[in-house]
Amino acid sequence: MEHIENRNLVKIGIVVGDIEAAAKHYAELFGMEMPKIRIPDLNRVPEHKESGYTWYRGKFIPGRVKLANMQMGPVTVELLEAYDEPGPWNEYKVQYGQGVHFITFTISGFEQHIDFVESKGFPLTHKGEYGSGRYCYFDSIEKLGVTLGLQELGKPKDTPVMPKEERA
Repeated sequence: MEHIENRNLVKIGIVVGDIEAAAKHYAELFGMEMPKIRIPDLNRVPEHKESGYTWYRGKFIPGRVKLANMQMGPVTVELLEAYDEPGPWNEYKVQYGQGVHFITFTISGFEQHIDFVESKGFPLTHKGEYGSGRYCYFDSIEKLGVTLGLQELGKPKDTPVMPKEERA
C-alpha cells in the first residue's frame, strides 16, 4: 500500500460543550430540521467482543458520547458532546475545548490501512466496531492539525478487527 485509497472526506467531527444548543444553532443557520440527538444509556455495561467494542489507548472503554449527525452535502457533520470519562472526545475537550476533532475517510481494507498509517508515524489511539462498520482514530493533531479518522462500512473484509494486543 502506497497511500490511503480514498481522498473523499465523508465526516467531520466537532466536539461541542452543549450539543442541544449547538444542534439548534446549526439547524437555524442552515434552515434544516433539528437533528436527532443520540444519548447513550449510562447504565448499560458494554460487552467488548468482535461484533462490538470500543478501544482507546490500550484499554476497552464504554465509548459513550452524545452525538447528532447532520448531512451537509456529501459530508456528515457529527456533533459530539463528551462525558467526563476516558475517551477521545473528552481528551480533546480537556486539551482544546470545542472544535473540529476529526476528519474521516471511508476505506476498504481496514487493518491494512491501519498498518499503513501507523507505518507513516501516526499511532492508532482509538478503534471501534459497531456491527455494520468499524472506525479508528490516529494521533495526528501535531502533524496534520486534526485527528485522522478512517471507517470501513459493511462486513469486515479483513479479520480479526479487535486491537492486536487483545487478539491473543
